Amino acid sequence: MGTKVGLVVALLSLACCLSNVTGQIYSASFYEMLGYYGKLVQEKPIDWNTTLGLLYAGQIQQPCYDQSVQIHEDMKAYKFYALTMLDSTGKLNPSSLFEGSWDDFGSFKGCTERVTDYPDRPEDIYPMYCVGTWAGIPPELKAGAQYFSQGLCIPNTCSDYDIGLLASTGLLGIKPMSSWTPFVVLCQREAVYETYTTGAWVAIAIIAIILAMLFICTLYEFIITISFSEERTKSIASSKVGRFFLSFSVYSNTKKVFDTYQPPGQLPALHGMRVISTLWIIYGHTDFFADNTLTTNRREKDEWFNQWWYFIRGSMDMSVDTFLLLSALLVSYLFMKQLKKNGGSFTFKDLVLHYLHRYWRLTPVYAFLMMIFACLMVYMGTGPVWANPYNLAMGNVGGCLTHFWTNLLYINNYFVGEQECFGWAWYLGVDMQLYIVAPGLLVLLYKKPKFGTAFIVFLLVGSMLATGVMYQLIVNVQKQPYYSYVYRNALARMGPYMVGLLLGYVLFKNGRKVPNTALTKGLMLLGWLIATVVAVVFVALPEYVGTPYSLHGSPAWRAVDRTMFSCAVAWVVFACGVGYGGIITEFLSWGGWVPLSRLTYTAYLVHPIIMHVYTMSLKTPLFYSATTWWFYFIAYSFMAFLCGFVASIMVEFPFFGLEKLIFPQRRGRGAGAVKAQTNATNEGHDNQALELGETGHVSGEKSEYMAATNNPYNIPGQANGYWAAVKEEERAANTDMDGEKFDSKM
Repeated sequence: MGTKVGLVVALLSLACCLSNVTGQIYSASFYEMLGYYGKLVQEKPIDWNTTLGLLYAGQIQQPCYDQSVQIHEDMKAYKFYALTMLDSTGKLNPSSLFEGSWDDFGSFKGCTERVTDYPDRPEDIYPMYCVGTWAGIPPELKAGAQYFSQGLCIPNTCSDYDIGLLASTGLLGIKPMSSWTPFVVLCQREAVYETYTTGAWVAIAIIAIILAMLFICTLYEFIITISFSEERTKSIASSKVGRFFLSFSVYSNTKKVFDTYQPPGQLPALHGMRVISTLWIIYGHTDFFADNTLTTNRREKDEWFNQWWYFIRGSMDMSVDTFLLLSALLVSYLFMKQLKKNGGSFTFKDLVLHYLHRYWRLTPVYAFLMMIFACLMVYMGTGPVWANPYNLAMGNVGGCLTHFWTNLLYINNYFVGEQECFGWAWYLGVDMQLYIVAPGLLVLLYKKPKFGTAFIVFLLVGSMLATGVMYQLIVNVQKQPYYSYVYRNALARMGPYMVGLLLGYVLFKNGRKVPNTALTKGLMLLGWLIATVVAVVFVALPEYVGTPYSLHGSPAWRAVDRTMFSCAVAWVVFACGVGYGGIITEFLSWGGWVPLSRLTYTAYLVHPIIMHVYTMSLKTPLFYSATTWWFYFIAYSFMAFLCGFVASIMVEFPFFGLEKLIFPQRRGRGAGAVKAQTNATNEGHDNQALELGETGHVSGEKSEYMAATNNPYNIPGQANGYWAAVKEEERAANTDMDGEKFDSKM
């Protein structure tokens, strides 16, 4: 009774005080809400004996205790700053618990911004937002949840340890259940990010220098274009100084990105396959990042996994094997042409330039985006889970600060956990390692075809057997995570790469031609049927075969699934390449794919950063639905290619141009040796599987030549090599200022 009387008196006093101070008359419902909060404070189950015991034992800091008590008393006195802290704190409201809604983040903005606006806040009290998790939720009602997550608005004088102890006694926040115990407390200490680190300043300086270069070089191109005649402009642009400046020109590089010209004779279908595979990865990661984000309907989300179409997400990692296949295909096909031109000769110098070229093409933009991720991402947002050292992004950021060198050496796929940096770039490590061994295999295949073919098949079969053995011993027996120790292992990914090497050799030997006979048509149709069945089986079937006969848990299945799927994709490439792709070829060769294909590498590198920034900035849990996630996928895809375009213009394309000024031309790759013959086999300026496709320019000649265009990376993309005998006049409109065709890469 005394408590109720005190509450009424406090409300009447507050009403008089508010009217006098502000001159505003508040509604009856306003005082009703104040009464609700007052009752909530009065009924807080605080264990004062334990709280004082912790203080006297020195387990909690005196300033934290003093301010926590003062805030509690100010809540009872209806001070607005204190009530706002209470309002910003999450509470256990039994609603949708059966659906897995075991979380209440309160209000991050209310705690970090609104509280400081009230004049009744003591000058020495500053609010801090934390997220605490509680163990003890009923196992019968978990619905996929493990803990109850609660937002806490508390004084910033408390450490995470203090908060855990005082929350358990009920002094801080609103304890959900008396039997529950705090599990993890993570606080947003904004002061940590108020000033930039040395690494952040260095990153900002590098970005500023690049932007200045882009501005100066674009201005340079504009000036020489409007100030000189066309002939004089070409002369200036073809000089070393001119070529250097034009390498950084935003205008020239943008034209190169959006050039949709596709010479006749190209390898069809690759542009579309790269873009679609990249989109498949982005869709899979959209759902993967949802798995690492709190959702209000966990139970419903888990049920979506049983939908018939979920195999699209479940098998998204197969797209990586598509890139390995395409990378090996182009390395093999173009390498064979180089060997043929050089009479089978491949020297140590050729090998060094071969590796150096690849490293130069892949690394600059890779390092640039990794720098932004490691040094600047922590400053890109804020929220309940932002800068949480336990989340996926911040773990990777920490790994980059100590193990970035593993990425630059392309051995990062063997470093996991706290040593992992830019985790999704494990593919680059695998691809580079397989690329290193490719020249030896291809020289052997060229000089001794039967033995070389047998040896590559031996490696392919050995890779499948090794994958099955590793899965059984490491995953099934030792219970180690598949993703960390098998999924990222180059040996387990060798199968698709070997298939690509053999496919490139076949296309080289048959000149991409097959007999036009009835038997051939029948066999090609049969091949399409078999490839379709194989693709459907190895993509969709595992999602329909569950416990106790899970295919994903079978070493035999793991041994063959990626290689078999890559064989199905290889058939599509082969059939389209020899003219038996029909409407599939038309679709995958559509000119609209070309610009996007050039951006697939940078889109692949940047899209997880975008996802990290968004998901960590969320102030409330998400509601999961298939429709919502499709919209997220579309938005992520757009932003990935947009940011990929910016990264390409800033770093990737300029370094492509600089390469031609810095490094010597590789034998069999230069344009200067082009002879005037219609059936020339010169691959042009550059033609590596993971490289920029360009057509070499023969100054002053009007002869026909074979244009070899390719893309710099098959990592999700890049590297479409195509060859066409065309006259210089026919490509004049598609040449850049330094006289070299920047063809459809990726």
